[in-house]
Amino acid sequence: MNNNTTFSYDLTLRRIEEIVKQLEEDNKGIDELSALVKEASSLIKDCKAKLRSTEEDIRKAFGEGD
Repeated sequence: MNNNTTFSYDLTLRRIEEIVKQLEEDNKGIDELSALVKEASSLIKDCKAKLRSTEEDIRKAFGEGD
């Protein structure tokens, strides 16, 4: 996850949805497809990391991390 900027799960999820719509279109060249898939993959990893972090925070807040 890029630590230099504030991560927004909701904005990232919206971008993933936009990419999916673009991928569903048939008029993409291989280079554009490749770039979109790479971007989506990176964004998905960021979202997974955010979910893991949030889960950990919740566990700590409820004393389950002890």
